Order: sequence, then structure tokens, then C-alpha cells
Amino acid sequence: MGAMAHRQHWLIRFTDELMTLTSDLTQEKAADFVRRVYQAGHEAGVAETREETRREGE
Repeated sequence: MGAMAHRQHWLIRFTDELMTLTSDLTQEKAADFVRRVYQAGHEAGVAETREETRREGE
């Protein structure tokens, strides 16, 4: 098995980490938050890449 097989899935890793920061957060709510943050970051990254590509083409 490679190094990647031993790493936790990003959703589990960040959900667990988030849950250590507050005592009143359920695993479901923490996972939902982590998913939303990930999605927003992904969308922002795609938009930035698109904008950079557009600028390079000018």
C-alpha cells in the first residue's frame, strides 16, 4: 500500500478536526460544514483559474 492509502479521507480528517474545536457540534453538522467549505474553495479555484487563463489570452 502506498502513502495515500494510509491517509484519512479529507472529509473525515477535517470533520474530526473541526469537532475538536467545539463541544456542541455533531458529526453530521461538522461534515456538512466541511463539505460546503470545500465546495466553495473548489469553485473559487476554478473561477480564478478561468480568469487567469482569460487574462493570459488577451
